[in-house]
Amino acid sequence: MPPTVATRASRHLLASLPWLAALLGAFWPTLVWMQARFGSADSFYSHGWLVPLASAWLIWQRRDGLRLCHVRQSAAGLWLVLLFLALHVASTSLRLHVASGLAMVGVVWGLVWTSWGPQVLWALRAPLLFLLFMVPVPGVVLISWSFHLKLLAASMATQVATWVGLPATQAGSTILFPGLSVLIDDTCSGLRSLLTLVALATFWSAMMPRGIGWLRRGLLVSASVPIALFANVVRILLLILIAWFLGPQMAEGWLHYGSGFAVFGVALVLLAGISRLLGIRPEGRGR
Repeated sequence: MPPTVATRASRHLLASLPWLAALLGAFWPTLVWMQARFGSADSFYSHGWLVPLASAWLIWQRRDGLRLCHVRQSAAGLWLVLLFLALHVASTSLRLHVASGLAMVGVVWGLVWTSWGPQVLWALRAPLLFLLFMVPVPGVVLISWSFHLKLLAASMATQVATWVGLPATQAGSTILFPGLSVLIDDTCSGLRSLLTLVALATFWSAMMPRGIGWLRRGLLVSASVPIALFANVVRILLLILIAWFLGPQMAEGWLHYGSGFAVFGVALVLLAGISRLLGIRPEGRGR
């Protein structure tokens, strides 16, 4: 009878501790860079440290299925480890931190393949792919996305404001009113909530039972994009109405930032509603 993951896991873990320590040392500069991106005041990836925990939960959810997997070591996985280690060395020398972060995730894939075989790697494909959400997108890309989202949010908010009877005009990322101007800055671009909501929708879809097809999973993840954009426009409109009727000082400070959390909660409710319409329920037990 072939060994199971449960009987081999502790044995492999003890044998892998020196290698894991070596890999931690090799990727330490990458982890420091990630921590700086996660913890910066204007971070778009404040959810980054939660990604490994979410991935671990998805692995735990699949524990019943993992017990049925045939476990065997595979030299093919070692080649994947060496390939991504080479990418890490090259990207570190060129200070391409994003490529190094992707290489770190790739090394994890290779280690799973090497230690437990392709069947376990396939069973864990969703949790391991989810780790990609931990790697920050290059700053120049984020700046470009944020700029275009600011223009889109300003355009949508201006149109809705005129529909409700407010004399609004758009000038770039600024919405102009008589005696009042509202600047859509990076905080109000909606990029932070968009990245977080897409990650949450992907996590939610990964928790679906096997009977849920890829089409419904993809629809749920795709729906997170317009939901995030809609929620951000609602937030901007609320701040505009507060500034228009109560004065611009009332729309600043804690209300400006607190409205982001409130509207993001509404986005989560909308995402759960679409999940319900699609007939999607996350699993409560391991697969």
